Amino acid sequence: MNNTTRRRFLAATAGVTLGAGLVASPTAAQPDETDLSSWFVNTDGVAEIVDARGQSSVDITVGAAGNGGAFAFDPVAVYIDRGTTVIWTWTGDGGTHNVVAKDGSFESEYYDSSGETFETTLDTEGVVRYACAPHESMGMKGALVVGDVTATLGGSETAEATETASKPTETYDGWLSGTDNYRRLVDRRGESEVIVKVGAQGNGGQFAFDPPAMRVDPGTTVVWEWVGDLRYDVVDPELGYHSEQIARSGHYFAVEFDGHGLSTYECTEYGEQGMRGVVVVGAGPTKQLSTLGYTVVGGGALLFGGPLAYGVREHFRNVSMTPE
Repeated sequence: MNNTTRRRFLAATAGVTLGAGLVASPTAAQPDETDLSSWFVNTDGVAEIVDARGQSSVDITVGAAGNGGAFAFDPVAVYIDRGTTVIWTWTGDGGTHNVVAKDGSFESEYYDSSGETFETTLDTEGVVRYACAPHESMGMKGALVVGDVTATLGGSETAEATETASKPTETYDGWLSGTDNYRRLVDRRGESEVIVKVGAQGNGGQFAFDPPAMRVDPGTTVVWEWVGDLRYDVVDPELGYHSEQIARSGHYFAVEFDGHGLSTYECTEYGEQGMRGVVVVGAGPTKQLSTLGYTVVGGGALLFGGPLAYGVREHFRNVSMTPE
């Protein structure tokens, strides 16, 4: 399945499941429900409600940086007048996004291309909470405060909630319990290849994978790219794949995952310091994947041949490359 077909398929299925679910159970916006701290409990960087009153239109970016990738609206929360036109513009980053109001008052199509827009005009006073349906659980949420309404972000309560949200309860049987840069499971579904930085800042130095935890589709190639200055490797002790242990920026190691399951990996030297990671593949998480495959990285680009697949624990090859 090519990238375009994959994105269209994801958009179509998301529209049937997530989108339909959101509209089927609307939560009406109430003017007196002005504390937004619980709504934004898992949303990064909500420091203020931007005041755009007095403007006839307001622009909001879809797919801005945040929440572990390009999974944010910018600005996140906005004061507007009644009758203001709100225009959302897609960056093209972060995969497929949409904009859907929790009260059912508006809903866009699913887009993944830069420059796509959606607009609506709000004439009813109150607070409207909205989200990107595929990425709401990751914190991709927004709010429009319409008319003569005063909203708050909860002050210290929001800070406390954010601190709690920054410590995930899911640690994969404790595998990520000591990984201090682990905040959430980053959704990278819909991408054929994803990059994980090796030797990123975290755990007291250049001792982190970034992102440390992500979900991918079966058939996705995960590429680990060395960015730190120390000696690192990538090892899954459960499944049995492992890279070279090497200290060289620009080194790569790639694994193509196929099947459904969970891969828990670490750096041998610094794993006990928290340099660990998780890849949830497809439906996961289970302790085994049906198959694993490897592909080669050279000169900074993936070199794809035919699809490779090897039985778990049986026929492994370690393939990595450092550009000359």
